[in-house]
Amino acid sequence: MFIGTRSRRTNIITAYILVVVILFCGRQLAMRALAPAGEAVADEFIFISDTDSLDASRRSNSVYRIQLDGRGLFTQPSMKRIVGSIKHGDGYLRISDIDCEPASQQMVIASHRHDLNGFHHSLLDGTGLHLDKPDSGARLRATRQIAIAPDGERIMVSRQFEGFSEPRFGLVGGDLMSRQYHIVKTPTATLSYRSPVWAPGGKRIAYIIERQEGDTTKMYQLAIASSSGADESIAYESSLTISDLDWSPTGERLALVVDRQVYRIDRGASEMIKLTDHLGGATSPRWSPDGAQVSYVTPSTFAGQNQLFVMNADGSGKRRVANIRGELVNGCWV
Repeated sequence: MFIGTRSRRTNIITAYILVVVILFCGRQLAMRALAPAGEAVADEFIFISDTDSLDASRRSNSVYRIQLDGRGLFTQPSMKRIVGSIKHGDGYLRISDIDCEPASQQMVIASHRHDLNGFHHSLLDGTGLHLDKPDSGARLRATRQIAIAPDGERIMVSRQFEGFSEPRFGLVGGDLMSRQYHIVKTPTATLSYRSPVWAPGGKRIAYIIERQEGDTTKMYQLAIASSSGADESIAYESSLTISDLDWSPTGERLALVVDRQVYRIDRGASEMIKLTDHLGGATSPRWSPDGAQVSYVTPSTFAGQNQLFVMNADGSGKRRVANIRGELVNGCWV
């Protein structure tokens, strides 16, 4: 009698647990179904680092991906190495830049090597990694910066041109399907073109013109043109170093680094807005997918470490979300 009672009680408890589990799972599925599209994005970053001791010993670096928790902080278990040291000849490549296109889930990786005519191409999770080479047209040797178009089918790179006494960089555009490449901006003895970025619509590009004036003086210009390089206009000019461009998702704003601090320039504005003032400087600004925030990198007070920060688009609300031992170059916010 006691055994039968205990058995019935066990069955009732088991049934109760199953009902609770089913209700919980159903609630979770319903919440996901009712959640706004894209709600789960804007909480992961893809970046370049040599934080792994294996990379340091190989004199290379890798591509990592991290996720923020519910408090907007980096969690160590979420850090994933998605593209390890890339083998090249008897050694390993050192990545100079990466860019991502979340809509098509594609990532392109530049390596500043004169003997590498191409770039590496993979999905955002690092799978499908392969070397993409031009079938015809301009070569892609010594590629410093790379940008993938919103359609996921075109790229723009800043690569070094030969024949100059000092390093000079120009822009080369290409089609990922046909693998045909053409020169968009040719450098001269006094001009280099760097840091290309695509506007959200894919019809325009922004880039930096570095102009040599005399033996020591340089001028920097923020230029905007069509994707073919035509109809070029100068949005800003300075004797201070300009670098690291990123176009906001709406196309109304550009984030850039001027004299090692992050600024913002709005369409039609005559002045820029300074967003950071870190003693160690700030680099690699990247807009969040909704355009409300900007992530960037600043050196840590501890030697050999760098920090990933996030701030609002007006420069307020700065917070550190990650501290990385070794190199840190912000790549994409996905």
